[in-house]
Amino acid sequence: MKTLLYIGLAALLLVSCSVRAKFNKANQTFEEGGYYKAAKSYKTLSSKSSLTKKLNRDEIDLLNFRLGESYRITGKYKEAQAAYERMFRRHTPELPEVYLRYGQVLMCNNDYDRASEQLLLYKKYEPDNRFVDSLLAAVTWAKSNPAQSKYTVSAVTSLNSRNNDYAPAYASGDYEVLYFTSSRKANKSRIYDVTGEPASNLYASVFSRRGAWGKPFPVDEETLKSKQEDGACAFNSDYTLLYFTRCGKVKREKKGCSIFTAQRKDDLWEEPVKLPITDDSVTVAHPSLSADELTLYFASDLPGGYGGMDIWKVTRSNEADTWGEPINMGAAINTGGNEMFPFARNGGNLYFASDGHVGLGGLDIFKATPDGAGWVVENMGEPLNSPADDFAIIFERDNERGFFTSNRKASEKASRNDDNLYAFTGESQHNVEFYFSALVKNAKTNAMLPASDVRLVGSNGVSLRRKTGDNGQIEFRVDKGTDYLVVASHKGYLNGKTRFSSHGWTDGYSHRDTILLTPTDKPIEIPNIFFEFGKAALTDNSRAALDILITIMNDNPTLVIELRAHTDNRGSDETNYAMSQQRAQAVVDYLIKHAIDEGRMDAVGLGESQPKVVDTETARQYPFLRIGARLDERYINSLKSEEERDICHLLNRRTEFQVLDDNYVPQQ
Repeated sequence: MKTLLYIGLAALLLVSCSVRAKFNKANQTFEEGGYYKAAKSYKTLSSKSSLTKKLNRDEIDLLNFRLGESYRITGKYKEAQAAYERMFRRHTPELPEVYLRYGQVLMCNNDYDRASEQLLLYKKYEPDNRFVDSLLAAVTWAKSNPAQSKYTVSAVTSLNSRNNDYAPAYASGDYEVLYFTSSRKANKSRIYDVTGEPASNLYASVFSRRGAWGKPFPVDEETLKSKQEDGACAFNSDYTLLYFTRCGKVKREKKGCSIFTAQRKDDLWEEPVKLPITDDSVTVAHPSLSADELTLYFASDLPGGYGGMDIWKVTRSNEADTWGEPINMGAAINTGGNEMFPFARNGGNLYFASDGHVGLGGLDIFKATPDGAGWVVENMGEPLNSPADDFAIIFERDNERGFFTSNRKASEKASRNDDNLYAFTGESQHNVEFYFSALVKNAKTNAMLPASDVRLVGSNGVSLRRKTGDNGQIEFRVDKGTDYLVVASHKGYLNGKTRFSSHGWTDGYSHRDTILLTPTDKPIEIPNIFFEFGKAALTDNSRAALDILITIMNDNPTLVIELRAHTDNRGSDETNYAMSQQRAQAVVDYLIKHAIDEGRMDAVGLGESQPKVVDTETARQYPFLRIGARLDERYINSLKSEEERDICHLLNRRTEFQVLDDNYVPQQ
């Protein structure tokens, strides 16, 4: 009998130790920021009443409170409400913070009356708490049926997954490439303790003319994808420099988040570099760059803030300068709650998400407008905001449309509250789109040139880059009232360009053009370069042709050429060689005087050794010549008239260049 008693006591002791160990482990996980994992442990403990009896009253309260907090912090507001209410069913909680957090969760669940009751109970403990005052004001505002904003909102099903998809950023100036953060299971990485999902990474999607966003794909897995949490990104004005957030966490040590940059090269991103804003233990996240690229806004829990996360900024005097010390954006924007996901819009307005300003519950989206003395902050209203979390808004440059993130239920039937991407359009937005299309061809054969690189640069600062399709065509969406330069390039060809202006375009207008690229496999003649008779001195009539050559060299800054001069067959070989060498050098000297690097050119005189071969264009201009004929002395003497022979001599006296290399690097 005693043996059975000892066995029973031992078993009871083991159970008690097991409960205690699991409870301590869950607390450690919670304190390290592993809220998803902690919630699972707390839920297991709380669901077994026989085990929870082994914990004292204060420990059970702490268990249920931290279970609610784990759910609240990860955006599971229904589950959080149930956990807090479990405390109230047992007894009146003695922990003041319960009333505050319970009130916040009730706001997120659209129960404003009960939320007000809980917040007033908390105010008895903290009568001067300004954050609670703002929450009570938010409850009053939400119950007053605030006016609807003039936006229409829709979930973008082609972009969203069953996991979190959030923090969109336009990745091209025509708004047809979108980057965003996703923890979709395609990542195949370990489950992240904070969210219970795979570590997030950057994904991209491309908009098609069929009117839909394409299937999202990982952004440059070679350099950007990591086992850490990556996301919340922004770009410079020509989309060649990426700013993004990277958060780290190692076992038993909380790590903060940092902002990294990556430079684009040949359509790929180079190895990321961390911005040295502060140390690793502090969170620095959610970058947004001002239009002039001299101010970088971000969210941080840096010391000296107003509570939770604040919006901060760093500045610089020019783009080559280093960033200065962090500056808090002040009390007009920051509160005792959290301010996150800033977006600096062209024109000076700053958008951000906050749970401390007057809103509908959770994070709401706010607009801050500079007024000279500071900022005027206003809630963006429904339907952009909801009782759930709404954040990370972006706009097109001059249009009232864009994307934002929300964990509202996508529909009444939806069972999950994951972060999803939503599109919005202003009610007054006139959705007329303008397009420029180009056909890139071989200037000699008129053949299409697929996979040509085409760059479009606008006077409004927009810079776009695409490759032509198999049919040699390319298309860009462009803005009205803008001047554009379009440059096309293809390996083995000189760059080609065209200009156009969208000033005065009317609804539905599109501009089309053809860009011809000259192949460099054969010498390229520059017509109308003239010299004084019997001399190497250039005449004034040559300026236009020489300026064309200067333009070619400037438009193709990596070319190395051999500048060749030819003579006709009249005169001695020695005289012709000497004269052609002097003339070739005269052209090179002219280019050097006009800032073309001497190292890019060799002057070669060929005399009469390489007579011109008649091509299609020459035969079209002079029908008495046959295509492929070599204008040597024998051929010229066979012609019937002196006029025809003089034309051949003129054609032989030519200046041309041959591309030797296309990898020139200027000397430092």
